[in-house]
Amino acid sequence: MRQAEAGEVDLYEIVIKIGMSILPNLALGLAGYLTRAFDRSGFLMGVILGTLVTYAFGLGGFLVLLGFVALGSATTRVRFRRKLAQGISEPHGGTRTWANAVANLAVPAFGALAAIFNPMPVLKVFFTASVATAAFDTVASEMGKALAGKTLTLHDMKVREAGVPGGISLGGTISGVVAAAAVSLVAFRFHFVDPGMTAYVVLAALLAMVAESLLKSALGLRSTHVANLTNTLLGGLIATLFWTGLRTM
Repeated sequence: MRQAEAGEVDLYEIVIKIGMSILPNLALGLAGYLTRAFDRSGFLMGVILGTLVTYAFGLGGFLVLLGFVALGSATTRVRFRRKLAQGISEPHGGTRTWANAVANLAVPAFGALAAIFNPMPVLKVFFTASVATAAFDTVASEMGKALAGKTLTLHDMKVREAGVPGGISLGGTISGVVAAAAVSLVAFRFHFVDPGMTAYVVLAALLAMVAESLLKSALGLRSTHVANLTNTLLGGLIATLFWTGLRTM
């Protein structure tokens, strides 16, 4: 077999890498589809975006995404019948569609795409923080509704019922912090972030959640998908600013 010369693209290696990137995402997608965590469109879009991430960041990138998917799917099922009875459960019985996949994974996938062409360390930070923010938001929302505690809308500081758009709760916020920290620690294990940066990733996710809460409650943003997309983008950008600031100190 002919060896690729310096600077020459080895098509064979690219095809193999794509195949190896697809396989774990197919397995995850099928598991999610069979357990009704995703519908067919969610399965397909998740595999596409997950493959892009795995191609760019390898096994570590896949496991960071897996942490988000596992935490989100598990907490969606916590006290699901009660959420359903109260009318505050996720649509479609908690089954995620292609729109959910895009809303939560498009920003991390964009970071992965950028890293393919220019593998700067800051892109791993951006990727990690955007996934941690998605995990924070999903887990905080699901656990806040499951615990059925009171929520607070930040723009007017009023206490409201669980499930109110933009409302935050103590139990949900603590759960979100734990979820973001778990994702950040997986990323640390694969050298995406250093030990000091893990706390800033969680802080970025928290600040993004506050911003999303204000968008929903104060500005009346009703599209969950737009809110999630904005949320993950803010989390990634805030963490990037922290990383840049720490390097210039």
